[in-house]
Amino acid sequence: MAFVNRVSYVGQGGEVYRNDGVGGYDFLYEASTTKDPQWTIGDRVVLPDGRVFRYAYASGTCNPEVGAYKSKKSNTNAVAPAQATAASANDGTGLAAGVVGSRSVSVTIDTEIGVLTTGVLSANELAGGYVVVGNGSAQHPQMRRIISHPALATAGGTLCLRLDAPLVTAVTVGTTNIELIENPFYCVLGDNAGGDYVTYLGVSARVLTTGQYGWIQTKGIAWITSDGNTCDSAGDRTIVWVGNGSVVSSNDITVESGIRIAGVAMDNASSGASNAPFVNLNQID
Repeated sequence: MAFVNRVSYVGQGGEVYRNDGVGGYDFLYEASTTKDPQWTIGDRVVLPDGRVFRYAYASGTCNPEVGAYKSKKSNTNAVAPAQATAASANDGTGLAAGVVGSRSVSVTIDTEIGVLTTGVLSANELAGGYVVVGNGSAQHPQMRRIISHPALATAGGTLCLRLDAPLVTAVTVGTTNIELIENPFYCVLGDNAGGDYVTYLGVSARVLTTGQYGWIQTKGIAWITSDGNTCDSAGDRTIVWVGNGSVVSSNDITVESGIRIAGVAMDNASSGASNAPFVNLNQID
């Protein structure tokens, strides 16, 4: 019986596709400086064996033997600026930004966000990121995904975001707190230098260089560079990330100081002997 690759994925607009046939997911191991119009950053591919990959943009080297991460803080939490008019928001509801039923909200962008780290943004650069509207004292948060936005030519300032669902509580200018993060898979690195304050997303499917689009594996079995001492004691199966993006056993770190769990080891080990390790990643689904 011939081997047939079967892959399901969610593409732009949320449609679910099937791609059957030999070579059905060769694209996961390709890289390009041109964004594939079929995909948006963060789109997910699920293979029949449970491995999950996400479409990403590299802002530097991403090596396939260590963890990939995004080294970026959230946009500064700030109170809501004046909200865009219905004509300016143009979100399909006919409503102004920030009102109940609107699918848009105006936010204040700081001078660190974006690929330029200046607050200057190209159109839709934050698409796929997340915004929380109302995360201040005595406020009830509304969590939404960012769908689109116009370009922002100034270094920070007011920007109107189009959201994936309508608001259920109105925004109060100067009172409602708003905070956002960029798309987790936009401007990723896998350069052995993440440090101790990043979240590792998974491992790159191949070497990516600055400005390339490619795929990051976030779930399922993957090989990751280790310290050569993984799982060498009884019950020692939990694999954790360390600062350079490689992995060690949780037994070999001070758990009370904090851990970043990569997953569990799949291959056997024995007392005093390390395993590969093949890791069943348990990162973003």
